[in-house]
Amino acid sequence: MSYYSDSVFSPLLGKTAVKNATAFNPLYHITRATVPTFRDLANGSSSASIHIPWTKTTKHDGALIIITSRSHEFCPIAALRNHLNINCNAPPTISFFGFRANNSWSHMFRDSFLVFVTTIWFEASMDHISGHSFRIGGTVELLLAGVPPEVVAATGGWTSLAFLLYWRRLEEIIPLSTSNAYNAAHISGLSNVFEQFRLRQKIPLSALEPTPTCTPPSHLICPIPL
Repeated sequence: MSYYSDSVFSPLLGKTAVKNATAFNPLYHITRATVPTFRDLANGSSSASIHIPWTKTTKHDGALIIITSRSHEFCPIAALRNHLNINCNAPPTISFFGFRANNSWSHMFRDSFLVFVTTIWFEASMDHISGHSFRIGGTVELLLAGVPPEVVAATGGWTSLAFLLYWRRLEEIIPLSTSNAYNAAHISGLSNVFEQFRLRQKIPLSALEPTPTCTPPSHLICPIPL
């Protein structure tokens, strides 16, 4: 679920997993008191909306994460419903992905989650990837599926310029972060998609070129990296 929600604003991994027990703060992390809104869509799919209380760009106004179902075993809606059903008695003060462990409730800690999935990948002889690759991989997956970049940018919390800045070095970002998951044809195709997006948004190439004495303002860079 983190993979697919990663490309829709803030990754659930980053905003629901807790760094450590003392770092948990309901002003910044969503809790089980948050009730997702599920919807059945006209095309037969379904979605869930979850409000998070804080982001780097909106501060305490928070934001809305929107997750859409997928027609395969990794469907994030099915995963979310399963979590809520299994942990249906979770106290409202526990973090959103809190779970029962050793007769008590525990937060889902970010490092523990990454160790868990990394172990699965290792046993399956898959390459190790960083937590931030959830955001990159989820976004690429949507783009390769044909979702317009305007939609991905809007739901990901990016301005048009920030979106292009983030993906400006696409040929380097993806291989470094997701290894051999995407072939050259995929990368070339996405490069063309972003160029058409730049033209539609009327963003000059000069706005994408860094200068020796200036770096992009922090609000133009990926809003909430892991």
